[in-house]
Amino acid sequence: MPHVLLVDDDAETLDWLSEFVKAEGFTVATADSLRAARIQLTRLVPDVLLSDLLLPDGQGIELLEHLEKRDATEFVLMTGHASIESAIDALRAGTTDYLVKPVDIDRLKAILHRVPRPGELREEIGELRSELRKLGRMGQLLGNSPPMQRLYDQLARVAPTSATVLLIGESDTGKEIAAQTIHELSRRKRAPFLPLNCGAMSPQLIESELFGHEKGSFTGADRQHKGFFERAHGG
Repeated sequence: MPHVLLVDDDAETLDWLSEFVKAEGFTVATADSLRAARIQLTRLVPDVLLSDLLLPDGQGIELLEHLEKRDATEFVLMTGHASIESAIDALRAGTTDYLVKPVDIDRLKAILHRVPRPGELREEIGELRSELRKLGRMGQLLGNSPPMQRLYDQLARVAPTSATVLLIGESDTGKEIAAQTIHELSRRKRAPFLPLNCGAMSPQLIESELFGHEKGSFTGADRQHKGFFERAHGG
């Protein structure tokens, strides 16, 4: 049975989260501080670490440093003081996801459901990492420098999951290639991968391109047009 470590200094939050997570089929350990969480990590490496950002003796994100194998644990950060910048910083640091308090139950359930059960995906991820480190490549990405190895590691970590991925970077840094690599390594690889440059699309046409339209739905619509979302279904 997969194991979850919950870290929060609010007793009521720990109580209801514990009951909810247990009901989803996980064993649970709790901690109300960084110190207590570090002790729990020495006892058992969790499959999921769900931690509040602000704790009495530091920030929850510091627990990343105490995970012996980061790829073995899904790290989800919670905070009541959210911003786009803090979310991006957390994800860049190595967290898997980011929840805003009060926690949305459906979103938390979705996160838990995408966590692989013992042995389900770990072997697959390990094989991917081993292969890319030997070859110095992953999909269409080439290179074996430390930054590229870190990129490969992140892509291999997310590719087998159903997580939504946001790739951020300057123009011509390979975001589309990285996205295609994730697709090729995922369980959706047999379905279409459709890149779309929204910036190059007319504002008047973008709705039709994304969602499609039926014949006769507006002037000039002389045939049915399937949108990107419909054509990319399953991919």
